[in-house]
Amino acid sequence: MRIPAPDLENIMPLLLGVWRKFHKLSGPPDVLQTREFRSVVSAIQTLQKGLETGDALIGQDYFSQPDLLGAYLLYYWVLHYQQGLSLINELPNPPKRVLDLASGAGPMAFAALRHGAREVIAIDRNDQALKLASEVAGRYGLPLSIRKHSLQHFPIPAEGKFDLMIVSHCLNELFPNNEKGWKERQKHWIANLLPYLSTDGFILFVENSILHTNHRLLALRDQLVNDQFPIQAPCVWKGECPALKANSLCFAQREFEKPYLIKEIQRAAQINLNSLKMSYLIVRHPQFGWPNLPEHPLYRVISPPIETHGGKRFFLCGTDGKKDLGSHFKEQPKEAKAFDYLKRGELISIQDPLVRQNHFDIILGTRVKIEAALNKPLPS
Repeated sequence: MRIPAPDLENIMPLLLGVWRKFHKLSGPPDVLQTREFRSVVSAIQTLQKGLETGDALIGQDYFSQPDLLGAYLLYYWVLHYQQGLSLINELPNPPKRVLDLASGAGPMAFAALRHGAREVIAIDRNDQALKLASEVAGRYGLPLSIRKHSLQHFPIPAEGKFDLMIVSHCLNELFPNNEKGWKERQKHWIANLLPYLSTDGFILFVENSILHTNHRLLALRDQLVNDQFPIQAPCVWKGECPALKANSLCFAQREFEKPYLIKEIQRAAQINLNSLKMSYLIVRHPQFGWPNLPEHPLYRVISPPIETHGGKRFFLCGTDGKKDLGSHFKEQPKEAKAFDYLKRGELISIQDPLVRQNHFDIILGTRVKIEAALNKPLPS
């Protein structure tokens, strides 16, 4: 499966046109005017403080505020859309029927449509956000079905089974962690999704990468594994999450294509984000079973390169637990040349390294092979 190009040169003017229509404003088709720009930046800062660095907006229908919904459309929509393009590409096959829950303005639904899904249903409690999602998809020439519904209540207004269900950037809004019993309610809610999921289908969970949100998703990962949900990605380790036990972060990192408007918003809002960083899980129906992997150990690269006194090292999480890999060579042997180009998120195998407990070092004869590149599914 080949990841679709973001096509932001066409999508950004489209988003700006929808934004202008929503706010009943006239202006140039490809740029914000000074007053508009300042208003958008201010609203983005409000979203960032309320959802990432604080909890002022958690549990609220903040999309009912037009300035916040409009700002989301011009900034966070672009981030979440690119996340969706990347993560959906990690499925073994392109999804055909997709249910996007708590869809908001629909960036993940749009990403699924770009991947060729023939039917995508976006569900959210906010009617205005759904209308914007539908208009963006319609202007691009893609069919998106929208349905207003409070996801706290079942049944969900969707018929049949889906081979992908998306739960993106919404768990702390559906189940605020400052409310008593939120873990049990979240667990019960996920169990109620299963009748809508085909037995060979997937649920994609996506959240941001900040510490408390990342730990929440890692804890959810452990709960799902305990409840017999197989993990498709990113984990190949089946035990308790080593990062959570060590109170450390474990998140994904992908390339971030930034159009001019996004760069200007980041500059003005003092947002230092040069790559897409997100916490995610792709899980399968409990009846399906864990993916069939090769018999030799596989390792997910879970860090950028770390410079040490002994050279560059990477942290790994693999089928046999947490490890790290390093090299003292200035120029890698031919069989280990891939070490110089490793990226966080890639799946690799290592043959014949020097082993010191959980530490691997490249020596003559060591082979490092990329088994699954970024944005690619597990090897079949």
